[in-house]
Amino acid sequence: MNKIIPYLCVLFLFFSGSLRSETILLKSGEKWEGTVLTQDKDIVTIKLADGNTKRIPKSAIRKVSFAKKAESNPVKVEPQISEKEKKLNEEKELAEKQKKEDENFKSKETNQKKREDELSSAKRHYLEGSFGIGSGESQSELRPFYQTIQVAGLLFNSGGQAEIQSTPYKTKNQSATTRLFYAWNRLTIEIRGTEAKGNFDVSGIQTLTYGGGGSSFATDSNTNVLFGNGESKFQKLSSRVGFSPYPHPVFDLQILGGLERIWSKSNHEVDSLGGNTATGINPNRVSYRETNNSFKGYSFGIGFEWKFWERFTLQGQVLHLDMKGPSSFRSNEFRLDSSPFRYDHYRLDYQWKSTGTEVNVKFTTRVHGDFSLFMEASNMTLNNKLQSGYITESDSGGDSDPAQILLRVYGPQKLIPMLYDSKTILSYVQVGANYRFHF
Repeated sequence: MNKIIPYLCVLFLFFSGSLRSETILLKSGEKWEGTVLTQDKDIVTIKLADGNTKRIPKSAIRKVSFAKKAESNPVKVEPQISEKEKKLNEEKELAEKQKKEDENFKSKETNQKKREDELSSAKRHYLEGSFGIGSGESQSELRPFYQTIQVAGLLFNSGGQAEIQSTPYKTKNQSATTRLFYAWNRLTIEIRGTEAKGNFDVSGIQTLTYGGGGSSFATDSNTNVLFGNGESKFQKLSSRVGFSPYPHPVFDLQILGGLERIWSKSNHEVDSLGGNTATGINPNRVSYRETNNSFKGYSFGIGFEWKFWERFTLQGQVLHLDMKGPSSFRSNEFRLDSSPFRYDHYRLDYQWKSTGTEVNVKFTTRVHGDFSLFMEASNMTLNNKLQSGYITESDSGGDSDPAQILLRVYGPQKLIPMLYDSKTILSYVQVGANYRFHF
């Protein structure tokens, strides 16, 4: 039995050779930790943690505690890819790349075909004629301009006459527009003519001073009531060219440019009535006045055409206008303070520089074939800046001495821009019909 025990210990140590001894407990109570290096039937050699070795008799060992060695992470070995698999992978990658290129080419071809279809649908070649009637408001710049001169005279001059009209400068009008529109694919040419006519009433007061040229020489004064009526006529001719950078069958955007002309004219009779002055002067008089102005210039901007629900179209234009031209005012006044009467003639001639905007919006619905109906709204506003001019005045109707009218020239040029911002306005809403001739 004593011989069997040592052999069992040897077998135990042999089978645990791949194990690491963590703790050897001696019969005396001591503990040694380390790694078993060698052993025989009598001695166990252990390597301690500090690197020293110790030989321990087996007869002194009470217990040995072993722990499994920490298994090292196995080295990952990449599987070897065979030439056949490598070739198959390359062929697969090449097929995927070719498929992607085919998809990109197909998408590009589809987009190109779609664009060609859009260009084909956007092609046009027609001539369209339109006529519309409606109403709105208009204002000629010279009427409020003359009014401002009169206010300036009332404020800064103690002799002569001055008046204040309470009549609004904007007058109601009845308007009509004729339009020819030629379209050839990307290019469009438009010729548009508008005429607006209106009537207005005149009301206000007029102050009159009789005597020398200043308050110390004034001998008499009077205030008359103004009343009367007038008519105005406004004409506008536009010729514009448009170009579509990116034609589209549904929404077409254009760049516009063209030439603009404006003519306006007004005639009115103004009666000035009041009681005789203290010295017996009859202040009653009748004036026949006429204003004319002619502007010319250019315009540029953008236009659009949106087609929806097959039969409806919304068109619009936003334009900047740059214009200049002369204006004239004529007043033929008949005074009743002498028998049979006295005749006075006044005249104003001025040059203007005008800039502003014009906005047109037109809604069209196709009724049958190439015949359609429309509603259009338009607004044009020009801000006029005084450039140069002169005023003449004479009882006999001729020009007065230039030396005597320097103040009258200087006054309007310097004071009027501060007193009133002169404007030319034309706005209307019209309904009408279109007919299109296709080529």
